[in-house]
Amino acid sequence: MDPLEVNAYLLWKEDGRAVVVDCGGRPGLVLGEIGKRGLTLTAVLLTHLHHDHVLGVAKLVRETGAPVYASSADAFLAGDGIASPGGRLVSPSFTFEDIPPGRQVFLDEPCLVLPVPGHTPGHLAYFFPRSLIAFTGDTLFAGSVGRTDTAYGDGTLLLASIRDRLLNLPDATEIFPGHGPPTTVGREKARNPFFAPKGAHTP
Repeated sequence: MDPLEVNAYLLWKEDGRAVVVDCGGRPGLVLGEIGKRGLTLTAVLLTHLHHDHVLGVAKLVRETGAPVYASSADAFLAGDGIASPGGRLVSPSFTFEDIPPGRQVFLDEPCLVLPVPGHTPGHLAYFFPRSLIAFTGDTLFAGSVGRTDTAYGDGTLLLASIRDRLLNLPDATEIFPGHGPPTTVGREKARNPFFAPKGAHTP
C-alpha cells in the first residue's frame, strides 16, 4: 500500500516494453514488477505534478533512464511538498518533457492526451481508445471529483473539464483514477452526484 494512497499504473506489451502512469511513494514496488516481468520502461506519464503523484519519479528515472512527460503548466508545483510527522516531505527533483494535448503513441497504441484543468492548471488525462481505458489522475473518481481548495484550484473549470473531455468518452471506457477504485464513464454519468440526472439512483 502506498503511504500516500496514490495509484501507480504499470502497462506493458508482450514484447516487454512498458509505461508507468503516475508514481507515488513506493517506486520500489513498481521497479520490482518491472524487474520480475523483464520489462523495459519506455515512459513515465504524469497526470499532474502534485507531490503525492511524483514522489517516486526520480528513483524510476535513475533506475531505468525512462523519459518523463507532463504539462509545463504544472511546473510551478515541482518544489511543493507536504507536511509529514518527520517534517516537510519534498519529492526528489527530476526533469520532464512538456507533452502537448492531442494525439500521441505509447506502446504502439494511440493515446489521446486530454487537458483537464481545475485540480491543477496543467492536469492531463491519458485515453487509450483501442483499449478503452483512461487514466484521470485527480479529476474524476468513482462517485466524486478532485479537490479544488487551493489558490490555483478552480471547481467550475474542473467540472467543465470532466463534462467536456471525460464524460464524452464511450460509456464503456474504464476510468483509472489517481486514488480509489476504478470505474467507468457510463457509471459516473449515471451515478456520480456531480453529474447524474436529478433523482437518479446513486447507491
